Amino acid sequence: MKSASGPVSTATLIILFMTLASSAMMHGQEGLEWREKGVPWDWTHHHLVFSRPSKAFGIVNDPRYVMQQRKRAADAAGATRPGLSQDASGAPLTVDPTANRLASHVGHQAEGARPTEMTLEERQAAQAGSRSLPSGLIRAIIAPPVETSAIESSDAALEGSEPSDSILPDKKKDRIKTDWSETEDSGGTTGLGEFPATYTTGSTSCTDFAVFNTGLAGSSSQASIIAYENLYTNCSPQPKTYWAFNTGGAAVNSVVLSLDGTQVAFVQTDNTTGDADLVVLKWASGSGSISSPTTLTSNSSYPTCTAPCMIVLPFHGTPTDTYSSPFIAYGTSSSTIYVGDDVGVLHKFANIFSSSTPAETTTAGWPVTVNANASLGSPIYDAASTLVFVGDYLFSSSSGCEPSATNSSSPCGYLYSVTTAGSSSQTVVKSAQLDFNIGILDSPVVDSSAAKVYVFVGDDGSTNCTSSTPCAAVYQFPVSFTASATGTEATVGPGYEFMMSGTFDNAYYSSSNSTGHLYVVGNTGPANNTLYQVSISNNVMSTSTTAGPVVSTNYSNGYYSAALQINEIYASSNDYIFLSVLSYGGPSACGTASLGNGCVIGYNVTSGTISGTTAVTGATAEAGGTSGIVVDNASANAQNIYFSTLLNQTCTTSGGTGGCAIQTSQSAP
Repeated sequence: MKSASGPVSTATLIILFMTLASSAMMHGQEGLEWREKGVPWDWTHHHLVFSRPSKAFGIVNDPRYVMQQRKRAADAAGATRPGLSQDASGAPLTVDPTANRLASHVGHQAEGARPTEMTLEERQAAQAGSRSLPSGLIRAIIAPPVETSAIESSDAALEGSEPSDSILPDKKKDRIKTDWSETEDSGGTTGLGEFPATYTTGSTSCTDFAVFNTGLAGSSSQASIIAYENLYTNCSPQPKTYWAFNTGGAAVNSVVLSLDGTQVAFVQTDNTTGDADLVVLKWASGSGSISSPTTLTSNSSYPTCTAPCMIVLPFHGTPTDTYSSPFIAYGTSSSTIYVGDDVGVLHKFANIFSSSTPAETTTAGWPVTVNANASLGSPIYDAASTLVFVGDYLFSSSSGCEPSATNSSSPCGYLYSVTTAGSSSQTVVKSAQLDFNIGILDSPVVDSSAAKVYVFVGDDGSTNCTSSTPCAAVYQFPVSFTASATGTEATVGPGYEFMMSGTFDNAYYSSSNSTGHLYVVGNTGPANNTLYQVSISNNVMSTSTTAGPVVSTNYSNGYYSAALQINEIYASSNDYIFLSVLSYGGPSACGTASLGNGCVIGYNVTSGTISGTTAVTGATAEAGGTSGIVVDNASANAQNIYFSTLLNQTCTTSGGTGGCAIQTSQSAP
């Protein structure tokens, strides 16, 4: 077996095996069972990472550390994918002229005011199925150097009753292949910045499964959450609905799985109250379909009830939750969930995935008010420091935290750490203000081994970038940062819209001293979205960055665009990254750039160098861009990419038009 730096010794493999075994034993019987049965993979693995093997008890005892080591060891061994032989379908991209029309932000640009994105009002409209183009695109305030007719032509593509030829997927063969595409119904989507989850066993087992929330209100004819089995081409039919449930609400955020895969937890907006509920659910195979789901109601005997069953736990204080996904901290006998809400409060739920009844903790200072004038993103719990890290963002156009430079009373755009072990109260530490427009929408990335936190902002409040605009930026903090800390900043082009999290490369993960690269999509203001590389040496982030290829021609066509997440896969000695753009996909494989034309794009970054001419390994057009991408290569026989579209398109294997749950593959180079 080889790593990026050379052969991996037998001694290293023995140490890794002993680490995996001892960590599993530390987590009791559940730990042993999940190692034997399979590995869950969800949004949390993208945000809590481990840059190198560590002897620290709090780290080696963390199941995510075990899963990451297992995953990367399988990759280095040359993991092979299942029989993935299907080509991209080439089916036309369907644009719904009503549901997908760009929301107008013109006129909300008065002096001292900034357009706002990801508002509660927009998310509620999305849940109702009357969704605009995904939040994150806005008319450029600084006009681009293009003819007005070009912008008007792109708008016209959304107004017509038939899809334009300009937004057909490029039929050129490439290394990204669509294996299946299943409808989540019209307006259905896992969501901007949200992730599906997978559970794999280490072989091409047809009982491996992938879970997608739909973002739509559950009903007798609409599933709020659905899972697919028969994921691989050796299974028939591929794929197959495993289970689908109406849980009495709209699940708009990422889901998490128990270590053995038998339970799932997520936040939903209650159909009756409109408030946030935590749902913990035991599934049973063969339950329902997307349009005829099994309806569940809260069962007070959970978890001893017979599957399928669930318990619904309203958040203390009855808040709403627009963008905070639950983080599950796996425990020895029971696990804990941390999750934020729309009024700046961090909640803690205990006895998750255990033999006891789940409940919210309302003692010892819980729930914790972090910023009463803002919404919280998704929190990250770090077992090594026993701290929770979370950012805040602009709740809605009427929020009290409008994070502009003129608002000095209660702005948002901060990073916070929150203690979790206090017996009577918890301590909140707030950084300096980092984002001055939307706030910190996406979760930070925490490297538990290196004791570092990385924060991603779309507008740093400066005038240091193109045309004296603010900059998009990455900040690095120690986990022990103090109040008003400013961190180390690396700018990645002109800023304005929000910027989501990046990913580290294999060089970083495999080094002995946290040395490698971080990749992000920058240019959220007056410039085309571009891939950037940020160097890290000896656990210190460089303040200089390298601009790579343009990934979207959004600004050339008159729009600022938010930057979406990046994910990484190391396979057969090659290091790949995958990203998505909301519109105007740049590479030719995305098709002709247009307003409805999002794209998934892959790059090979094994060399550790990028430039403006770095070639794509593959791309595929997806309507309005995609949700977060889960790379399912936690075993030697599964290297697939899972996501959902943000807008409606033709779903090729299920038929019909709607948001699609999709599996694609990365072919060997």
